[in-house]
Amino acid sequence: MTEHHRSLLQAALRWVCLDEAQQHALVSAFSSREVEAGKHIVLPGSTAHEVLFVARGLLRFYYPSADGRESNKAFVAEGEFAGALAAANLGLPLLYGIEALEPSIVLTMPCADFVALMDGDPTFERLGRKLVEMILVRKELRTRSLLLQTATERYLDFVEQRPDLLQRVPLYHIASLLGITDVHLSRIRRELARATPAA
Repeated sequence: MTEHHRSLLQAALRWVCLDEAQQHALVSAFSSREVEAGKHIVLPGSTAHEVLFVARGLLRFYYPSADGRESNKAFVAEGEFAGALAAANLGLPLLYGIEALEPSIVLTMPCADFVALMDGDPTFERLGRKLVEMILVRKELRTRSLLLQTATERYLDFVEQRPDLLQRVPLYHIASLLGITDVHLSRIRRELARATPAA
């Protein structure tokens, strides 16, 4: 078992208990892919639905618009899962793309293979449910944030929840995730800095 597959297994074991045979079945179903910074793992319109685990690096999930702009929907860093389970279940192409923001190692499994694992073992079914719950919670929190919070509140939440990404993600990408322009984000940061008493 590679170091990267061990990382995947440790992440899965936070959700379910797996015996040795189940551990082998899980890690052997994922293949490893190295991706250079700035390269795509998935392009919008793809029908290659996969469950992803980031063993190393950082990914950007984004939606393209008709005028060529991109709106970020999520950043997924090492130790985190992602998956296009809804699109796979509906048989729809992906509307978003996935780009590596850093040199990354990503473990992938076709969604169809993941569903087969779940169908064949109740433990893997629980793992799949945990993954779906995580994706749904992430989506619900983002929707609430965009609808109910001010831009400043969204930024402060991002700083609190993902401080690890502040030095890794360019500000214009963070602004896109927050649903604002980079100019607006710069203004928010200046205002917060002025409001913070000097030590």
